[in-house]
Amino acid sequence: MILAALLSTVLAQAPTAYNAVTDRGPRTKPTLVKLGDAGFSFNDPAFGTRVWRVTDRLTRPDAPDRSFRTPSATHQTAWSANGSYFYVVSNGGTIVPFAFDSDSGRFSRLDTLRFYIEPQFSYINDSRIYGSVTGPGASLRTIDQYDFATRAYTRLLDLDTLVSGLQGTFVGGIASSAGPTELIIAFFGGIQQDFHRYLVVFNRDRPGKRLVLDTVASTVNGSALSVPLNFHLHHAAIDRSGRYIALYPAAADLAPPRKAPQILIWDLFIGTITPLPLIEAHAAGHDAFGYGVEVNKDCCSGNTPWDAAQWQFRRLTAPLTARDLIRPLLNPKEIQLSDHPTWNNARSDALVPFISGTYRYGTGAVEWRPWDDEILAVQTDVADGAAAEVWRFAHHRSIVNNDDDPTLTSFWYTPRPNVSHDGRWVLFTSNWEKTLGTDPQGVAGEKARQDVFLLRLKGADEK
Repeated sequence: MILAALLSTVLAQAPTAYNAVTDRGPRTKPTLVKLGDAGFSFNDPAFGTRVWRVTDRLTRPDAPDRSFRTPSATHQTAWSANGSYFYVVSNGGTIVPFAFDSDSGRFSRLDTLRFYIEPQFSYINDSRIYGSVTGPGASLRTIDQYDFATRAYTRLLDLDTLVSGLQGTFVGGIASSAGPTELIIAFFGGIQQDFHRYLVVFNRDRPGKRLVLDTVASTVNGSALSVPLNFHLHHAAIDRSGRYIALYPAAADLAPPRKAPQILIWDLFIGTITPLPLIEAHAAGHDAFGYGVEVNKDCCSGNTPWDAAQWQFRRLTAPLTARDLIRPLLNPKEIQLSDHPTWNNARSDALVPFISGTYRYGTGAVEWRPWDDEILAVQTDVADGAAAEVWRFAHHRSIVNNDDDPTLTSFWYTPRPNVSHDGRWVLFTSNWEKTLGTDPQGVAGEKARQDVFLLRLKGADEK
């Protein structure tokens, strides 16, 4: 009870508004700041936000010149419940945690974790993080916990005990909810990405209390669903309340002949699974979840022209109904703009802004606009038809175009911000306009090193 009260106090501090630039005038990127080593900090020259460099080419002395990144899925929380820890990912999948002092902004590297998938910090306990371990004796088919306080790993669930025939497969991803019951989900059963077919959701404190969904056979705990699914999983996520699970079909199943919906929402309370059609539900783009709510970058549920800089807000009690957040739209029209939102700062008692990192891609010649290549926050506590405020924090300075073909986007070059639970710190990835050196492990077209950077955000009442 004491821990729950402490966590509630911390989460209540997540601001509903920020002290930051809100104009809608274009701000071109100033001269690139010359960086110092990890720990170096400066004020963003366009917006004034304080920025720290978290990693550099020697963050792993055993593997110099490796890249460092935020998690690939911004559904993951890379921050511990009270902000005492965060993690970054080195290419090859090495998980590098840091201890963090939010009062000073100081951070220090800790020993690497044994997880082979991107882990998930608990929203409930500040020292717990969940993943699947690798190493001697590991099957790659377990759900495990590491506790920073005790420095011990604990087995939570062995997936081989749930279904048969998992030899040669692995865990595709893991996520967790906040209260009142901490639920953990994992999708698994594939020999490679987009081949997974199982999802388990279980009570962290009572792992025997669980559901196992088979999306190919369309069953839950072996019983047939009322509607067929018939797809493999690309990804899965759970909202903060623990009531809703989002299912994302693999690309092959989105195409004919299956033509699966872009996303499906599984309501654990009433047992329904609702498909969100791409066009009719405005369900495109990357998304993020709060408590029973979701945001995603798509346009337009209102009667407006189309523009790439638009986000949808929906309540998961009625997931087919969405509404626009941006009014009026920016001009001139922009098409080649994408983003990754993060909403780890969501509160159960109030709607707070989500954080996003936008990026222009391709070779389109539209003039520079506000919000292009920026880390920003978008207001969500607005009535239908009202205009959301957009707070602007920094240019992420990452060029996302592929080294060999600028018409293509290199995923690891995208900024993928990850916000702390109190809404005041944001990690993001940048190749600093491809000036950080060469990564010897980089794939073709993606040789420029990436590092992780940290932003300090100020609530509306802070100076």
